[in-house]
Amino acid sequence: GEAAGGGGEEDDEDGGRRAEQRAERRAAREAEAAARELKAQRREAKDAKYRAREAEREAREQEEREDAERAQRKREAEEQAEFDKWKGMFTVETEGTVEEDSAKESQGLLGEFIEYIKQRKVVVLEELAAHFSLRAQEAVSRVQALEQMGRVTGVFDDRGKFIYISPEEMEAVAGFVRKKGRVSIRELAEKSNELVDL
Repeated sequence: GEAAGGGGEEDDEDGGRRAEQRAERRAAREAEAAARELKAQRREAKDAKYRAREAEREAREQEEREDAERAQRKREAEEQAEFDKWKGMFTVETEGTVEEDSAKESQGLLGEFIEYIKQRKVVVLEELAAHFSLRAQEAVSRVQALEQMGRVTGVFDDRGKFIYISPEEMEAVAGFVRKKGRVSIRELAEKSNELVDL
């Protein structure tokens, strides 16, 4: 009978160990599931953050695009207004012309006016006025208006001339001044004669 009793105790011990192992396995499974869940949550949080960042970036880009379009529209409207102003200045006095023809002619005349200045480089304002059948003062104010519009660049001298300086030449002179730092008027004049093709 003792042997049987002894065996019973071992069985109990085995049973206890098995139960313990089962509990450990369950605990391990639960820990694994919890770890997986945590990982999934972390990934979800990361994805959400990424999505939010992407949405923010897209919104920003959209806003920049809209700003650029607005600026472009504004620029076009300003250019149109400038052109209308010019159209008025260059209206060709002919009887009964169609509006469109006169607009085309004004545009052509404006181009011709600018071309005349660019080709001559040193423009005697009286000759310019005579060429376009304008009064000298009108020629001056048109050149000034073109300068404000950025269509021509240059300087008026005190002898009734306008000296056209291309943007590239302006940049070259500005580059020289930037490089040298302080420049005397004489130096600048000498260098300008070199850099500006008259």
